[in-house]
Amino acid sequence: MANPITKIKRKEVPKEVVYEQNLRVVSEALSENKDAILKGIDLLATINRNGTLDMMNAFVKHKEDALENVMQELNKPQYSETLENLSKLFMYLGQLEMDELQYFTEKLNRGMEEAKQSDGTGKTSYMSLIKALKDPEINRSVTMLLKFLRGMGREY
Repeated sequence: MANPITKIKRKEVPKEVVYEQNLRVVSEALSENKDAILKGIDLLATINRNGTLDMMNAFVKHKEDALENVMQELNKPQYSETLENLSKLFMYLGQLEMDELQYFTEKLNRGMEEAKQSDGTGKTSYMSLIKALKDPEINRSVTMLLKFLRGMGREY
């Protein structure tokens, strides 16, 4: 029977070889992500120019003091209602049907664009309202508005 192996001699890679491999990997990553790196440098330069980088650096270095000051400021009575409303707003946003809201927002934007193009000087008579209902676009809008008002007024 063979003797058990008691000593394991690990193959040692020289530091120079590891250094060259690491340098090659970093160089390839730089080459593959050149555009992103240049945009990041431009962003960092812009942040530095307007002084935000110094502010962020100071904030990170003194984060405990900064967070304490922010919390003290937020605990003031004048901000309590705002913070309560903010949490309610987030809950409300979670209940909204975004696809339906987008649909109505697009319609509302088109209607405002039409209204903006109007000079607003003409008068509307009862007869012109009745005639306007024959226009399919106006009829569709009035029907949609009536259904909206019915749904809004319905008791559950």
